[in-house]
Amino acid sequence: MTRQELLHRSIVFLGRFAHEVKVANAMGFFDINTIAEDFLIPVFRIAFDCPDLCNQNRIQMNFPAVDIGCKTSRTSIQITSDASSSKVRETLEKFESHGLGSDFDSLYVYVITERQNSYSSQKLIEAANKLSIKFDTSTNILDYRDLAKKLGELTNKQIERINEHLEEAFRQADANLQFRENLDEFLGVSQQKIEDEKRTKKYIPSVFVETSETKEEMRYFANPMFFYRKIDDDLRRIDLDHLNQLLYMAKIAPISDNLHAIATLEEPNSLSELRERLVQQSVALGAIQERISPFSWYGDRAERFVPNDYSTGYWEVFRYSIESNGSGVFSSLEKVLKKIGIAQAKIFLVTGMAGQGKTNFVCDLVENQFRAFQVPTIFIPARSLNDYSGPNRILSYVTNNRFAPDVAGLHDLLSLLNSVAEECQKPFVIVIDGINEVGDLDGFVAELRVFLEALCQYDFVKIVITCRIEFFDHKFAGVFKPQFSDHLYRVKDLRNEMSDENKSRLLEAYLYHFKIKGQFAKVATEFLKNDLILLRIFSEIHEGKNIGYVPDIYKGDIFEQYLIMKVDEFPASSRQKVLNSLYKICSRMLGDENFTQISVEGFDDSERQIFERLIGEDIILRREVPSTGLASLGIENISFTYDELRDFLLAYYTVVELAASHPLEVNSIFEKIPKWSIYEGFFRYAYVLARKQNNDTVLAACEASEDFQKHYLNNLPLLSADIQTPEDVGRLETILKESAAEGDIQQVACFLFWKREDSDPLNIRILLNHVSSLDDEESERFFIAMFTDSSGFRDSNLRDAISSMLYSFNKLNKDQKLGLGVPVLALLLHFAPYARWDEREATIDFFEKFQLTPEVGGAIEACKNATSVKVQSCLKEIAEEREEP
Repeated sequence: MTRQELLHRSIVFLGRFAHEVKVANAMGFFDINTIAEDFLIPVFRIAFDCPDLCNQNRIQMNFPAVDIGCKTSRTSIQITSDASSSKVRETLEKFESHGLGSDFDSLYVYVITERQNSYSSQKLIEAANKLSIKFDTSTNILDYRDLAKKLGELTNKQIERINEHLEEAFRQADANLQFRENLDEFLGVSQQKIEDEKRTKKYIPSVFVETSETKEEMRYFANPMFFYRKIDDDLRRIDLDHLNQLLYMAKIAPISDNLHAIATLEEPNSLSELRERLVQQSVALGAIQERISPFSWYGDRAERFVPNDYSTGYWEVFRYSIESNGSGVFSSLEKVLKKIGIAQAKIFLVTGMAGQGKTNFVCDLVENQFRAFQVPTIFIPARSLNDYSGPNRILSYVTNNRFAPDVAGLHDLLSLLNSVAEECQKPFVIVIDGINEVGDLDGFVAELRVFLEALCQYDFVKIVITCRIEFFDHKFAGVFKPQFSDHLYRVKDLRNEMSDENKSRLLEAYLYHFKIKGQFAKVATEFLKNDLILLRIFSEIHEGKNIGYVPDIYKGDIFEQYLIMKVDEFPASSRQKVLNSLYKICSRMLGDENFTQISVEGFDDSERQIFERLIGEDIILRREVPSTGLASLGIENISFTYDELRDFLLAYYTVVELAASHPLEVNSIFEKIPKWSIYEGFFRYAYVLARKQNNDTVLAACEASEDFQKHYLNNLPLLSADIQTPEDVGRLETILKESAAEGDIQQVACFLFWKREDSDPLNIRILLNHVSSLDDEESERFFIAMFTDSSGFRDSNLRDAISSMLYSFNKLNKDQKLGLGVPVLALLLHFAPYARWDEREATIDFFEKFQLTPEVGGAIEACKNATSVKVQSCLKEIAEEREEP
């Protein structure tokens, strides 16, 4: 290419850039001026012979007067799209006022559109004359045409280097423009990933029940331009007038505030303006909170208000009212500051145990909330990162999308996402679900730290991350704290954020989604509501079935059914291999006496494939936190996802496999288990399974244990009706009658009180029959053991405990009360004499009013043989009411 062609090409590039800046500024995209600084630096380095020219704003934020400078050549350049004399004068005045003449000998103003034909303003000339360095308005104010003339003074090689830079810059600009045109398709890939999560049932939309508090927090995080108004609303509701009135009466100076001013700040027009607004509000609220702290029960306790001698008496009179009101205001300010902090956060971290709904939460977030508000989002299932090698797995995953931008590195990607966020005035959110599922944890820990360091440099790119809590504590906690503490908001456990209503809705949603019909007793309902993994297992087992009435749920039965179902999903030829592989894990754990994790070393390829399939479902097996140390590098560890399922499998292996093939080994295990962490769980399922299997070897080992009765009582809820025997009935009757241990009596009595099925050998009538045989003195002693602990005022505790029970009963409606059944109502008549008079009277009134119903009549009849005089008095009182005309 000839020199003339080289120069022509340079002029075309520079002219195109000037034209695009004009168009961008006309459309209100003034951030192009900032982009121009980095765009032009390589050109100016060559054209002005400034080898060390750099962006001054990278050295010091909002560097005054000049944008780029070179300390070696002592040359400085201000880049602007404003060609006015006033803009140039402002630059010269700032240059002089900040003493930049000590750093630079020359100053140029480069207008990236077009300079004026002349600069004859008297004020500008005066500013130039006052400058400590020489500045000529005819030669030091440049535009692309002047730059083109300067290029004419360069060698062909220098012009070629400039052209190469300009070509690459415009190629990248055109690629970014193409990305913006393809943005919808790019974002649509995340929805495809959501659909993949649905197909694998990791995300089941119909069973997702949002936690309202966490959803609200996410709104501030991901869409602050829309939801900042709620912060203003909260501020307007905070009123210091009443607190100041109390302070005035206590002869204490009032607390000044500017709450109205910071709640009515000018509405932001951009994310940048919102960021400044939130900072302003945060600083102001922090100052007000600091002034209120001495009058609050919260805050810094070392700052408690101390009155002077004059106001001591007034303070003592009004102290409680002041501190009560001050605490309320302090708490309100704290809540607003939390919302502001969430809106400012860059990282939203969700941790929790396996199976607690983290994937459902983020998938629903992306599919519904983010999509509804058009928040640009990339969704990354972390296990997909295993398909890429470090140290840039996240970048590789993103750029593997065929609609992804053509970027050279991570910062190019984040810069582009940041500019997209500025255009749509919503943060660009990256969601990574389950970072614990990345196989190379050690490598990914370092990679994630680098990724977050880069992300936090971009104002409007944010990230949502989920992680199993034990992995977070073991591997990732050091990544986030303290380095990213100022950028982080964490939800420690989604399940803790769920109300009882949320849990009830979730249970209903699971039953509806899996098409399960049935009627659940309260015990069964509570059981499923409070264990989400068990609820998922139960639902998969009974999908599409009418299961009728469910009085109780036994974990051992559910585990066994689930394992059978999962084994049956494998080809018939592989099923025994699957079971043997699980047995092999159990054998390794028992042999090593290590129940947290085992290495997959020593398992063959077919066994590992079985494990991978089960790990993918994350209910039976999970990939585990690796051991530390050089010896364990590159070794993958696995464990059982659910501790109780692990205990069941270990017990099942012992009862079904070991007891038949190696009975002596069973005895060895039972000698060791008291020292093992799995002792309680293993014993529980071994005993229950031995009864189901009629395994005398294991039963004998269990019953020979020194603390067998403790285990027996703890495991009563696991004895399903089919294995309950008359011997069990006799054992519980003996404990109720003869036990000197109040804890045992309480445990048996409470167990029986909730066993409402007459068809079960162990049921509430055992308790009713025992109570009916007690006289008043014996009844009181028994109820003290049943309702109270061994500390405090026993008679008072008894009245309070029984009164609380009757209060709950009296709050029920008629049908709910009658639905409790005859034995429960009969027992309530036994309890009533020991309650406070108000609850006793309310209970007796119910029996008097509905004594002709079959339920109440049956309860009265059941109490007629009661030995207690107090109970007979209650019956007489009820009967007299019936006899009155």
